[in-house]
Amino acid sequence: MTLLVYILLFLILVLFVIALPLFLILAIESLVWGHDLPTSRRGTRALAKTIQKYKPNAKTFYDLGCAHGILSLRMKRILPHLEIQAIDNSAVRIFFAKLKSKILGCRIHFQKQDIFKTDLRNADVIYTYLWYDLMPILEKKLQKELRQGTVVITNTSHFQNWQPIEEVITYPNVSKTPNFETLFVYIKE
Repeated sequence: MTLLVYILLFLILVLFVIALPLFLILAIESLVWGHDLPTSRRGTRALAKTIQKYKPNAKTFYDLGCAHGILSLRMKRILPHLEIQAIDNSAVRIFFAKLKSKILGCRIHFQKQDIFKTDLRNADVIYTYLWYDLMPILEKKLQKELRQGTVVITNTSHFQNWQPIEEVITYPNVSKTPNFETLFVYIKE
């Protein structure tokens, strides 16, 4: 065998030794903490347009429950002027989000933190794609903490007591899941 074949085999082995443990860590983490609710590219574009429509001068954007940071990274590319605070309670998810951010050269503030203990008073825009059962708790927190004029955008799940000023339907032909990737837009009064 030639030296090139040995080098290729070595690289494949190294990749396998690194990739397999990372995959297992992510799989176990998903089983323990539950799966992510990723926002699609179409949903991300609709989110960016909604921010530009309702808060074009926004400076701070909070991604509550950011998971592996995919949405935050996309938003930074689309709206580079935003200071993005991305919060998740999983150290594994935040580790991988920070790693992606460094590789891509994006300045995003990823934090392992409980979203219900995060200070949101400085937020201009808040985005979340959380389970329905967390929304009443988040609604109370936001009602107490946010300043007037803060834009809150939720994906699929919505608040019970707030009236959205707009519902942005990103997938109009999907009828099996009600509100699938519908963005609910609120402005704190």
